[in-house]
Amino acid sequence: MPNRNKKASSILDKLASNEESIAKLYRGYAGAFPVLREFWSSLASEEVDHASCIRSLGGQIGTLPVFMDEGRFNAIAIQTFSDYLDRELSRLNEQGIPLIEALSITLYIEQSLIESKFFEVFKTDSAELQCTLTKLRDETLAHRNRAKETL
Repeated sequence: MPNRNKKASSILDKLASNEESIAKLYRGYAGAFPVLREFWSSLASEEVDHASCIRSLGGQIGTLPVFMDEGRFNAIAIQTFSDYLDRELSRLNEQGIPLIEALSITLYIEQSLIESKFFEVFKTDSAELQCTLTKLRDETLAHRNRAKETL
């Protein structure tokens, strides 16, 4: 079981880091597009909160019943997505991008998280953990909807 907990913690760390990378990109957009600063600042803040929620799940892995669907998780896909986020931030900082493209990328990011079901890697009978996972999913859906409306 300790090996399983270590793997689960590693997965959670990758997911949390991914949320932090999204927040970094959104903060970059907030700085580049003052007209929508509040929109991206709000999303970035919520992404940081998501990372914190995911990291707190890691602290509970050994104490609460959690099933990790290892077959559903692809560490390479997470790394590829994270690399994409880094490239987009570099591109924004080096050459800038049009506002419409930044909004399209935001929608793509949130839609990708939903379609890949990032937050369905774990299953639990714990009401507390289930609540956290549901919150992450619902807020990602809300981000997608806000991005769609803004676009």
